[in-house]
Amino acid sequence: MNKEAENRSSGYNDNTTINRLIDIDKIASRLTTVFSKYKGIKTLSLLKNINNNKGYYRMVNNENYVVDYNYLRPRYSIVSIQHIELFNTTIYTAIVNDDTVKGGKRYVVIEPTLTAKDLKNLEFIKQVLLDELIIDISKVRNLSEGKEDELDELLLEVNKIAQRYDMKINRSLNKLKYYIVRDLLYLGKIEPLMHDHMIEEVNCDGPNIPVYIWHREYESLPTNIVFTEKELDSLVIKMAYLAGKHISLSLPILDASLNDGSRVNITFGKEITRKGSTFTIRRFRADPITIIDLIQFKTMTSQLCAYLWYCAEKGMTMLIAGGTASGKTVLLNAIASLIPPNNKIVSIEDTAEINLPHENWIQSVSRQSFIGQSSNEITLFDLLRAALRQRPDIIIVGETRGREAYTLFQAMATGHGGLSTIHGDSVDAVISRLVSPPMNVPLQLIASSLDMIILQMIFKNKEGRSIRRVTQIAEINGINDDNSLGYVDSFVYDANTDEQIYTGKNVVLDKIAKRFGLDEKTINNNIMIRRYILDWLAMKGIRRFNEVNKYISEFYTNPRILYERLMIS
Repeated sequence: MNKEAENRSSGYNDNTTINRLIDIDKIASRLTTVFSKYKGIKTLSLLKNINNNKGYYRMVNNENYVVDYNYLRPRYSIVSIQHIELFNTTIYTAIVNDDTVKGGKRYVVIEPTLTAKDLKNLEFIKQVLLDELIIDISKVRNLSEGKEDELDELLLEVNKIAQRYDMKINRSLNKLKYYIVRDLLYLGKIEPLMHDHMIEEVNCDGPNIPVYIWHREYESLPTNIVFTEKELDSLVIKMAYLAGKHISLSLPILDASLNDGSRVNITFGKEITRKGSTFTIRRFRADPITIIDLIQFKTMTSQLCAYLWYCAEKGMTMLIAGGTASGKTVLLNAIASLIPPNNKIVSIEDTAEINLPHENWIQSVSRQSFIGQSSNEITLFDLLRAALRQRPDIIIVGETRGREAYTLFQAMATGHGGLSTIHGDSVDAVISRLVSPPMNVPLQLIASSLDMIILQMIFKNKEGRSIRRVTQIAEINGINDDNSLGYVDSFVYDANTDEQIYTGKNVVLDKIAKRFGLDEKTINNNIMIRRYILDWLAMKGIRRFNEVNKYISEFYTNPRILYERLMIS
């Protein structure tokens, strides 16, 4: 290697990304690629200049980082790369162009390299930790709740084991600790995926099949992570434990919430999924999507958001409908966050997904029965009956799909505000589901208790990208002469302008006017003020959960002062 290459700058820019340049030809089957630590750089042209079998190499703190050689041949190139700090170790994730997969792109996780000797030492230390019961399994779930003492204790024990058995692993100790923590206390190979904020979903369809992700920008991508049958079975059992649940061949299906709030669906073994165990994780955002995000994503216009804010504030009942992954729960959370802070809210869910800033909020979650003990089961129906005795102002049901629907509509008919989601790709389909088994809600009860159905869809736009949009606001308007449920569309989606258009027709505002003794001008002014506040927050880029809720709370405390202050600013 020449001196010029040796002294090359380590700074990242469009022309150079490394300190040393070497021949890929000199490496048999793998290229060791080492990245220097960097801050704030989202995208690197790391491999765009690979020509004539040339590659890049860099050492960082005596640690090597490996990319499979296959990804570095001329037909591969890196689209984007980022670093993630995980357990005091810097790892990298990259999206690469890959013509061997159908979509043309693959998501690659790059972790510290383990030699054969490292692997042997790693397995030995793991076995000692487990054999000597140094790992207190009962404490594992605490780690995701911010209790780091157990983690520090584990790392101290690793040091003691290395000294006790006179293991010569000083140079590789840090990366061994990384894998020990990753595998014993967290989710193993997929743990790095749980720290990429651009990933919405992680799923595995069986052993020996690449794990897939849903990326916010690049959508569905295969990864370089593959599980054996034994590894996958162990992981899903571990997931169930971390969620405080049980899964087995006798109970092979599980819906649960992980410690970080992510939803997980698990199947175990080959009884119901013929390829083997599977899992689908819908990630919980540590920084939840707010109503301002929905405006900036163009899911809804600020006019529609202000309209729904006013309706939620006045206790109108809403059903949010849409297909799978259309964003129903996100929209539910965004609207519910606009409910007045002093209202008492009771939420009812199968798995905890609702996230509200309110203090006066009872969060209820159903419970599965134990094997052969159905009397221990607590259903949504049971929770809803209990909620009616808790004197709530607003009842929120995560998803309406069973006999609890009848009780929910009865509660809404007696004056309780209500919010829920339901699967359905059209307003008529939603109505059909409500009146059919197992819900069996009478049409007259729907007409007298439900104020509006909000339809949200996910579809491809003209450029072929998946987008989520509220496509229809249907306001319930009694029973038609043909005994069908009547409704009018107050907002409809226009694909040409990519906006929701106000039709001028409404039923809900008339109800609000009669119930609260308000005239049309006052109502319109109230909606206009809320729209101005939302537009101001969006313009200033104020979109984080706590920040937005601070302004919402301030608005309810003294709306005029807030409005005038924003007008001046």
